[in-house]
Amino acid sequence: MKYLLFITGLFISINLFAQGSYAVSGAIVDETGSPVIHATVFISGTEKTTVSDDNGKFEFNAVGPGAYQVSTMIMGYYPDKQNVIVKTAPIVLNIQLKVKSILLKNVVIGSGSNWDGFYKIFKSQFLGTSKNAEDCEILNPKVLSFNFNQKTGLLTAEADEFMIIQNKSLGYKIRYLLKDFQFNIASNTAIYDGDTNFEQLNGSVGMKKNWDRNRLETYKGSFMHFLRSVYRNTALKEGFITNRIYKTYLKPDNYLPMISLDENPLKFDTVTSVIDTSFIRLNCNLIYVTYDPKKANALKVHSASTSARKEVEMDDIKSSVIKLTSAEAIIDNRGNYTDYRAFFIRGSLAAKRVGDQLPFEYQPPTTPINP
Repeated sequence: MKYLLFITGLFISINLFAQGSYAVSGAIVDETGSPVIHATVFISGTEKTTVSDDNGKFEFNAVGPGAYQVSTMIMGYYPDKQNVIVKTAPIVLNIQLKVKSILLKNVVIGSGSNWDGFYKIFKSQFLGTSKNAEDCEILNPKVLSFNFNQKTGLLTAEADEFMIIQNKSLGYKIRYLLKDFQFNIASNTAIYDGDTNFEQLNGSVGMKKNWDRNRLETYKGSFMHFLRSVYRNTALKEGFITNRIYKTYLKPDNYLPMISLDENPLKFDTVTSVIDTSFIRLNCNLIYVTYDPKKANALKVHSASTSARKEVEMDDIKSSVIKLTSAEAIIDNRGNYTDYRAFFIRGSLAAKRVGDQLPFEYQPPTTPINP
């Protein structure tokens, strides 16, 4: 009965999503209350972008229910980001921008070649190292400045305007508003944060077919794909083998952590619930995820209430550990979530960077792509 109620609620949610869309609009002013004109306004992670008019006003039409980040950028002001939840009514925002102090860029101590070396590190950690990432070009790299702390081994990067990235593999021009980038050389770990806006590139019929193939291949097994399958309760059917993790631990002289997990595939109807017509709640703290459609197709979901534990070594190449940073995560049907800090990810999914990012408008084709 619980399973049927979950599915019924989900179908209602999907149907209502298809029916309803709303305007997201607002006005942008400065600290004196005067309108800010010609500011770039965009919904992060999407292809939606506009410019404020002579009265500082902007509007996005036909925005479906979901979680969004409305970002504003104009030279001379600090960028602004508003978290927006669209449900059953239009959204009106009042945005006030603060004047940005004019500061000198960070000075990199040493020879001029240091910038080139730091930029090489930045590209690999920010764009990634996949085939898609290799086909990415940052068209205006000199907007970046770097600062390296020799004591801590921490490399940071800043950009005082949009980075313009051309992804020739996926067919997008990306404008990226970098807010934070840190790379720890000692631990070989990077964190970054920013807002992304996509624009489809123009190309021949052949180029577009190639982009369609590459986009589909990139989508398969991505975090966006995973969260959408969780929303639909179809993770196993869509190729994701997911197991509840009981604990992780290190063995002596073992680089990779050991994982104690339930070998039965996780049934997401037991760890998710429908909130309303737009969102579901996920409350499973630790999940081990492997994308393997062929193997997933052969697995069966056991109805037994008892779990069967097994110990495995973490496979960073093929699998991922997904950890909730709080008690629950709120997910919409586009594969987005209301709090960008909701997940901590290690493994293959974490290796996907900006070079493998797709806009939230992307939907896989329902028919095969012709050669």
